[in-house]
Amino acid sequence: MKPTYQLSIGLLRATDAEPVGGPTTLTVDRAVDVPLDIARIRFCTRHDISLGANLTLRLGLGAAPVDTFTGTVAEVRTTLTGTSVLATGTMRNLMELRVAAAYSDVTVGTVARDLATRAGLAPADVHEGPLLPRFAVDVFRSGHEHLADLAHSFGLDLYADRQGRLVLRALPGGTPSLTGTAGAAAAGLAGPAAARYGADILTARGTRRPPSYDVVTVGGESPASTRGATAASWLTTDDQVARADAGSGAGSGSRRGLLLAPLARTRDLAHDIAEGQLRRASRSTNLVEVTVPGRPDLDLGDTLAVAAMPSDAPGGSGQVRALRHHLSADGGFTTTVRLALPTVAPEVRP
Repeated sequence: MKPTYQLSIGLLRATDAEPVGGPTTLTVDRAVDVPLDIARIRFCTRHDISLGANLTLRLGLGAAPVDTFTGTVAEVRTTLTGTSVLATGTMRNLMELRVAAAYSDVTVGTVARDLATRAGLAPADVHEGPLLPRFAVDVFRSGHEHLADLAHSFGLDLYADRQGRLVLRALPGGTPSLTGTAGAAAAGLAGPAAARYGADILTARGTRRPPSYDVVTVGGESPASTRGATAASWLTTDDQVARADAGSGAGSGSRRGLLLAPLARTRDLAHDIAEGQLRRASRSTNLVEVTVPGRPDLDLGDTLAVAAMPSDAPGGSGQVRALRHHLSADGGFTTTVRLALPTVAPEVRP
């Protein structure tokens, strides 16, 4: 099958049918746990490309190309024989946002959509999540840092999709308050076609490691009123008011994580945070990485099956955590996919 592509950088247009400037290498790196998507383009001729120019890349294999990367030019390197371009994804807008705002009785999703709008990002799939009694952002940290902290607390993934839109999703197996029916579909439970050994898997490797911890205790702050000039309502003498445990490790060798979470103003919030932390700790315990012929249809968060593998070889069905698309004249078009295979859902005790 023939690779296809459509590249747009400012006013420059290049396709596989009309390779203006002769792009020789097209590479896209994206990962859930890395804020910035990166695209690297190498031309065999020199080009005067402006920093900040919009860059979009569409890739295909034996079919019309589809959206693969959306961003702006961050670096241009020119030699006597050609030009190399590095572009960063749209999440850079949120990383550069500095704003002060206060929220009361809002969901995590409401905060995410507001910050995305302020940064000029279109929201795609944004989970509502739990209700926050109070939340504030300040100019001393970027909008991405504030939102990433929220996502980390409640076991959510924060990233941009192939079109550069904001995504805030629950990790697979999240709590009903974070997922629900719509969330299950959004998490990619009905994923793309499987990658099969003997058909399209070029390389494969697996990694297994223990979770960071298998028991989590979260303590929060008092939910009392903030009214009064001398109020110190974040103090409480009853540490059970906003406390929850997650996990069932009862043995002497169990690893316990202790977390003080100012967001946990109620036991329900502490419960959600404890569950989110435990799931986050175990999300990378069983990883599979495969290289296949180009799969531009894949996106972060999709569920992909690695099937028909030999006995004891890495395989299974898991969530796409990272992608690398690479198109070159000598190597063709390949996609390397890193999957996180599911683990047993933890027990959460209020």
